Amino acid sequence: MKTVGRGAATTVLVATSPLLQGSGGRYFADCNEAEVLDRRGAPLLGVTRYALDPAGARRL
Repeated sequence: MKTVGRGAATTVLVATSPLLQGSGGRYFADCNEAEVLDRRGAPLLGVTRYALDPAGARRL
């Protein structure tokens, strides 16, 4: 279980960092950009490639 501060850290970082302004469509976890996972059954910390596909998102 994370503390409130640790739980909010990634959200605060990406919302306020000038280095990330204007860069949407990226996923972060634990204050780092999430790894793109290419296989089923992969660890839960990351983002699957289909979640980054705007055309696929529109079809949903």
